[in-house]
Amino acid sequence: MGFANDADRELRGNFDLLCNIIRQSKDQTLRVDLGRIEKIVKTEIPEALKKNAPPNYYELYMDFQAVYEKFRDFILYDQLIGKKVVALGGGFSSGKSSFINALDGENALPVDIDPSTSVPTYIVNGEKPLVRGINIFDATVEIAPRDIKKIAHGFGESDDGDSPGGAALGHILESIFLATPKQRYHNIAFLDTPGYSKPDSEKYSARTDEEIARRQLNSSDFILWFVQADAGTITNEDVQFIRTLREDIPKLIILNKADKKPDSELAGIMAKIRSTLEVKGIRYVDVLAFSKNRKDGYDRAEIDRRLAEWDRRSGEKPFARSFKELFVRCREFYDDEIENERRRLSRVNLAGTKLPQDVDPVVTSSLAGLKQDIQKNIEELKEVKEQTKRLQDEFFGELKRVGDEVGIAMPEPREVELMRDTVQDPMKLIAEYRQKKGIRSDGPILEIIRKTLSDVEPEFDRQAGGSAYRDRVAGIIRENCTVEPKDIHLNDSYLKNLKDILSNMQNVRSKNFNAAVRR
Repeated sequence: MGFANDADRELRGNFDLLCNIIRQSKDQTLRVDLGRIEKIVKTEIPEALKKNAPPNYYELYMDFQAVYEKFRDFILYDQLIGKKVVALGGGFSSGKSSFINALDGENALPVDIDPSTSVPTYIVNGEKPLVRGINIFDATVEIAPRDIKKIAHGFGESDDGDSPGGAALGHILESIFLATPKQRYHNIAFLDTPGYSKPDSEKYSARTDEEIARRQLNSSDFILWFVQADAGTITNEDVQFIRTLREDIPKLIILNKADKKPDSELAGIMAKIRSTLEVKGIRYVDVLAFSKNRKDGYDRAEIDRRLAEWDRRSGEKPFARSFKELFVRCREFYDDEIENERRRLSRVNLAGTKLPQDVDPVVTSSLAGLKQDIQKNIEELKEVKEQTKRLQDEFFGELKRVGDEVGIAMPEPREVELMRDTVQDPMKLIAEYRQKKGIRSDGPILEIIRKTLSDVEPEFDRQAGGSAYRDRVAGIIRENCTVEPKDIHLNDSYLKNLKDILSNMQNVRSKNFNAAVRR
């Protein structure tokens, strides 16, 4: 009888859990109306660009959607607002979740949570442990830690694993949010992502598709990439995957499970990883060794220092800059296509002037038709370019409205064009130039540039016009305006006025600089 009662309670518990995670809340889960933004994202942008889209439009649009989904996460779970997202990436069993648990030498995740992540999980600092999920109906559901394993791996199984036919329900949840006082970084939200896999892998699922994993990582502020020490180096699959990630996101490579290899071999493994990444032109912050089994061993202190540094950085989430990427790349494509069509039109016009007087009328008619087609193409490209700009302005107007309501800093639509674009990797630019010019030899310049610029970080990551931006500009000018008027030597009397201007600038800098900046 006791067995029947236990089975009945377990069955009832499973039923209650299922009802909880699939419910559709009648309350307004979102604090703001996202209807107009969602229509632009899901309908109007694809409709506008379906005919004249860049070759890499699918990738651009998928990244755009991923950033929008992350923006929604911030609204649905407001404890993310102001946080930097540090995403944990790597293959299966690379130790991402166990790394979170070992940061303070104790479990940051509740003991009931299986470290094998199947649902993207945010871990933030909180006064008390709390687990919430966002289901596919945008409803927020509170979850008992003991139920996470059932959701992710075996709903319907008994606690002793005897019941066959358990079904994972992770696909019903979009994200899980975990607050715990054991995550000690107040301004960081760790994002534990499922491992990535290709469709032909036995571990493949919709949750582990490499395209989904890439978009999750690309919408973060920093990336910790985990490599298993017992593999001996970073795999080619990892290298190829990292190359698809945004180059401007700092990437710290963690050689995990370092205790699986003798200490005498670790330096060689780390050197090999560095060499591989450099040869492939992949920018990275550092390669550091870690093991959950040694609290103070390997490079744990340096990892802590890096995380503490990221934790101190400005909490402004660069949503706007990421959203802008789609619009900028599309307009650049249209500008190039318009220029190409204008060149074609010029060549056709030139050909028309060189035709003999007695040319066959079919030829002149064909040239006239070709001119009309080219002119039509130019007008269509101009129209879609203008439409893209209109969509951008309306989208960022709505984004600003929503941001103001929920407390996420967003620029005014007119300020978007002034925002710094993503810094491009100089190695990529050189490779593109060599391909365009047919240059086969690299020469020593590549190695010189790689070494010179390997540690260069973007100077500005703040919104133009804000106080933080202004203060940084002021600091740079103070650091670099060291020229005194007496040190200015001009041979040409025509430039005398320039000396006077520089002298006045020096006086302003030394006496009234702050007031001048404020004005």
